[in-house]
Amino acid sequence: MAEAALDAVRRELREFPAAVRELNVPLAVPYLDQPPTPLHFYRDWVCPNRPCIIRHALQHWPALQKWSLPYLRAAVGSTEVSVAVTPDGYADAVRGDRFVMPAERRLPLSCVLDVLEGRAQHPGVLYVQKQCSNLPTELPQLLSDLEPHVPWASEALGKMPDAVNFWLGEAAAVTSLHKDHYENLYCVVSGEKHFLLHPPSDRPFIPYEMYTPATYQLTEEGSFKMVDEEAMEKAKVPETCLLTIRVLQAHGLPSKDLVTPPDCYVTVWLPTASSQRLQTRTVSNSRNPIWNQSFRLRIHRQLKNVLQLQVLDQDLLTSDDPVLSVLYDVGTLRIGESRCERFLGSPQARLRQGGEGHLEVEFRLQSVTDCAERLVSNGILVAREVSRLHVRLEEAGDQKGSEGRVQLVVPGSCEGPQEASVGTASRFHCLACWEPELSIHLQDAPQEQLKVPLRALPSGQVVRLVFPTSQEPLMRVELKKEEGPKELAVRLGCGPCAEERAFLSRRKQVVAKALRQALRLDGDLPEDEIPVVAVMATGGGIRAMTSLYGQLAGLRELGLLDCVSYITGASGSTWALANLYEDPEWSQKDLAGPTELLKAQVTKSKLGVLAPSQLRRYRQELAERARLGHPACFTNLWALINEALLHDEPHDHKLSDQRAALSRGQNPLPIYCALNTKGRNLTTFEFGEWCEFSPYEVGFPKYGAFIPSELFGSEFFMGRLIKQLPESRICFLEGIWSNLYAANLQDSLYWASEPSQFWDRWAQDQASLDKEQVPLLKIEEPPTVAGRIAEFFTDLLTRRPLPQATHNFLRGLHFHKDYFQHPHFSSWKATKLDGLPNQLTPAEPHLCLLDVGYFINTSCPPLLRPTREVDLILSLDYNLHGAFQQLQLLGRFCQEQGIPFPPISPSPEEQQQPGECQLFLDPDRPEAPAVLHFPLVNDSFREHSAPGVRRAAEEKEAGEVNLSSSNSPYHYSKVTYSQEDMDRLLQLTHYNICNNQEQLLGALRQAVQRRRQRKQRGPSDGGTLAGGSSP
Repeated sequence: MAEAALDAVRRELREFPAAVRELNVPLAVPYLDQPPTPLHFYRDWVCPNRPCIIRHALQHWPALQKWSLPYLRAAVGSTEVSVAVTPDGYADAVRGDRFVMPAERRLPLSCVLDVLEGRAQHPGVLYVQKQCSNLPTELPQLLSDLEPHVPWASEALGKMPDAVNFWLGEAAAVTSLHKDHYENLYCVVSGEKHFLLHPPSDRPFIPYEMYTPATYQLTEEGSFKMVDEEAMEKAKVPETCLLTIRVLQAHGLPSKDLVTPPDCYVTVWLPTASSQRLQTRTVSNSRNPIWNQSFRLRIHRQLKNVLQLQVLDQDLLTSDDPVLSVLYDVGTLRIGESRCERFLGSPQARLRQGGEGHLEVEFRLQSVTDCAERLVSNGILVAREVSRLHVRLEEAGDQKGSEGRVQLVVPGSCEGPQEASVGTASRFHCLACWEPELSIHLQDAPQEQLKVPLRALPSGQVVRLVFPTSQEPLMRVELKKEEGPKELAVRLGCGPCAEERAFLSRRKQVVAKALRQALRLDGDLPEDEIPVVAVMATGGGIRAMTSLYGQLAGLRELGLLDCVSYITGASGSTWALANLYEDPEWSQKDLAGPTELLKAQVTKSKLGVLAPSQLRRYRQELAERARLGHPACFTNLWALINEALLHDEPHDHKLSDQRAALSRGQNPLPIYCALNTKGRNLTTFEFGEWCEFSPYEVGFPKYGAFIPSELFGSEFFMGRLIKQLPESRICFLEGIWSNLYAANLQDSLYWASEPSQFWDRWAQDQASLDKEQVPLLKIEEPPTVAGRIAEFFTDLLTRRPLPQATHNFLRGLHFHKDYFQHPHFSSWKATKLDGLPNQLTPAEPHLCLLDVGYFINTSCPPLLRPTREVDLILSLDYNLHGAFQQLQLLGRFCQEQGIPFPPISPSPEEQQQPGECQLFLDPDRPEAPAVLHFPLVNDSFREHSAPGVRRAAEEKEAGEVNLSSSNSPYHYSKVTYSQEDMDRLLQLTHYNICNNQEQLLGALRQAVQRRRQRKQRGPSDGGTLAGGSSP
């Protein structure tokens, strides 16, 4: 009887959910066509706990019209946000016997957008889903696009929202079943979001168990592992730690001397913790030395801390011989851990030495609680806090004659050692966390020293000391330590700067009108359907400068110049752009006047550029630059000579002055390209980093680091402006952009030979590089006799006899622990040193910039940054060695780097007989720009003086333009053209543009269509706002 009653209860319970649904739960969530009143909302929906979908409730929010992926990229692309990362898209989900929460990463929003648009890949599934009002805390720039609350909901609930969140994710991103303790209002701005709702009556029938909490961790290899929450808590460590390095002993070290055993010592170098190389004592005449010496360094765990240990054999007559070199990633150590490592020599070295030579070192990592440091990072570079020290020398009391020269040294400071005397003031900038000491000594009496630990100085107060102490006369030393500049002068961000975004907004209005007229549209395109069109000009000396004038005149004649948003230049084409942008309205005027001025300069005699009066002027200006603080280099002399070749008088124009030409969006934005290299030991193929210059900024896309253009050449340290120098005249930048003289012998061999053979070797080298991770341990083999001979010839081939030198605005910046996996760094890591952060550009005091032609003769890389979203590139190629050669090399580079770019595959017939214009695109990759390529060829121009106008017999000679790579009058070494040659080249390049009007218009129509496709794709899962309050 009891069992039957219990069965009846079970049956009723099983039927209970269905009965509730039938009585109280509608089959579909009801729609309301307008917002309810606060009373109706509370009575009809909040109190009965019923969901509804409200149409037209937030139509007045600008976000609904503005929030597209291009808009988000432009507005907040460079802003870092918290991103949940899971292997399969399921966040806060049950996996086996664990309740697993997602891994969290800090990424620029542009990186998430790149993944959503298929431009980049990232392990797992990304979802911007952070709670606790991530919209106002992480993306405050977007707050103006919406109301701070929903008035009728706030009135109904009697309070303002507890949280306002921004959600953005892939289609695979799923939030597991859960109960919210808030009344939630969701606004789907774009895409779709699917909700599965259960009524409260289902609660007793939903399985409920207790699980061990865990969290996904993303490894450096891109795989996921689950870590229990308890273990996670144990793994949490302070960011600042004390690293103890105890150099124990070595065994079986080879001797570099012929007779005696080695005299070895060990150097310890960790540039993120100290500027100095620490050193053990030397143990003489021993192959098995015991040092047992400890060194203590403070490290920050957010940095990439790569320690270098070197064993050297001391030699009194020659330089010390390297025996063993080790690179060790300190990031592998755990807090509280002591680890003893045995570093074996390379197998080749052990085989030659006939033994098991090794070095033993013990490491210990301890937490430090008394040191907190504020870092600024873009995920690639890190800026740390800086201290400033003022030092002034004064006479002590009535003492006279204190005229001795004093040397001041603060190890690791930006300024380095300084000389001073009574009455002079000096200044030092150094890392606050390093706690260095000031060393003062007389140059005439080095034994007289005064050392002052900077940590002992009170901040902001003047401290007075007397020096020297053992002889007369005395001098008083005044010291004042203070905090350095807090704000960075270097912008750390991977997207365009605010000025460029504002310019693009203005330029789109011009482009929309031009496209409406050119394509005969019924009206202006919506802002998010306006394609970004760019002109890309290669280098080629006077030939490139002249040809670009002709082609721009052709685009203007066709009414298409106003369709262009960017113009990039390299080498000789930068000379043309620098000339044109002196006139803020140049593209709105007839180019006949500027062209006539160009003719006069190109056809004039150049003998006077080396006249004695000119040489004196060069010397005076170079001396003034040196006095101001610019490093001396031959490139500056070349810049002045080049200016004299191109102009009758010096021009005072500066790069930042070109902002006037962009103030109303009346001209395209010019971008000038250069390569940064190493002064020695590496060819440009082994180390070349793209650097871009615009009227707004100068910077490295690879590092996501940029400075205002007027500050280029000034002195920087750790992202702060240390000494501002007057902005250089633009001729000195033209000297950099066309700098042929910083080349080494290996670069010259590339320039003079067939580039494809060098590129085959480059591709092989890239394949052999470990591009997936920074080595956790790297042991370098000491050089053999044969190796030393090879080093000599390598040095001979790679030394740059006339290196360019500019103050490095990246100087001192450190690397983030995850820099190598950053998507923007990954796109541009193509050098042998990318996995060795201690040897990359921020470690150098100066940049060494030169013509991009020593790598690829192109100015395209700035246009391939995904944040610029270029749809169509008009490729203007002035190469005489093949119509597609440099474009194909660029395609190979992009393919190797994973940068979206269409395949460049002309047929053999097209290679042999190239046409005036050819379109390359990749229909399967809409994120890759289309390329409309204009090689420098003489095709139908031979027979036509204008499109559709055939030449008369007496005009045939004017159609013959010698573009041979061997004997052309337009060879890059020619600095003077005849009037006839000048006219022919201008007419040819103008004709080739005008004769391909239909191809240009067709490419523009396709660009509009591709932009629409991008817009339609959008994010797979809508960005969702959730604002609500507790019931």
